Amino acid sequence: MRSSAEPRSGTSEQTYGWISNIQRFSLHDGPGIRSIIFLKGCRMRCAWCANPEGQTTGRDVFYHADRCLHCGKCADLCPTRLHGMDHSVHVLERDRRCAGCRLCEARCPAAALNIVGEHVSADTAFERVMADEVWFRQSGGGVTLSGGEVAMQPEFARVLVERLKAEDIHTAIETAGYASWHAIHQATSGCDLILYDLKSAEDALHVRYTGVSNKTIVRNLARLLQGGQQIIIRIPVIPYFNDAPDRADKLLSLISALTKGRENFQGVELLPYHRFGTGKYKLLNREYGWNTGTANVDNFLSIAHHYRLPVKVSGTLAG
Repeated sequence: MRSSAEPRSGTSEQTYGWISNIQRFSLHDGPGIRSIIFLKGCRMRCAWCANPEGQTTGRDVFYHADRCLHCGKCADLCPTRLHGMDHSVHVLERDRRCAGCRLCEARCPAAALNIVGEHVSADTAFERVMADEVWFRQSGGGVTLSGGEVAMQPEFARVLVERLKAEDIHTAIETAGYASWHAIHQATSGCDLILYDLKSAEDALHVRYTGVSNKTIVRNLARLLQGGQQIIIRIPVIPYFNDAPDRADKLLSLISALTKGRENFQGVELLPYHRFGTGKYKLLNREYGWNTGTANVDNFLSIAHHYRLPVKVSGTLAG
């Protein structure tokens, strides 16, 4: 392991990507203690999405209306007029672009504003996560690239994974698979583990609740399974979407057929539905589209055993 004072050679100064957050000390989304880099941008619009700020590239503004003092400081500072005042009431013009100066966030006396989204080089992202290198090595952990959809920024992902692998850091990619094969292959080809989300075997149902067909997703998964990288198939278990016995059976039957004889298949992880991300919709002034109860994980467990699929319920929650 290099000392923290020893410089690392950078090869990626010109490779940039959009990220929303880096979550440190995670015990999910791969083995050991991990840092998770959340990339921005996703073409899917899952009705239950817990990370709406990850759907678009660029910057989003979380606005805590209940904290706002309507003092007008942000309106005076904003170079793009994203913030304004109307009869002494703060107005957020969300159709305007955030310039990323973050002056509103820094100077808001009520901490009512948070800018989400940062355009960073792969080198910068690399140096940030490597601050926890000692934890990765002691725990057998590493770094996971998540989203959004990682394959929306395949070159950024590729360069970042290459830098991490050069330091012998375990890398994982989480993907929902909705991208061209070229982008999927570019984003995942160098990583140690692929966490592949698969939501439904029924195309019409998939289109209705995610906005896209599942055909590309299934096709990309089949091609990845032909390679040598370890793959865990993750199912977000969503009430009234895929947790009924017939729908669970169709999905697990598909997985059984796709993974038969594939030694790189490491099993199925079930991600129980949660509503932890609903508050983000309010901060973005958007409606949350999936107010339902608890998912029936037991259906998936019993049917997975029927197909003799290795399965576990993950500590990571679906969203």
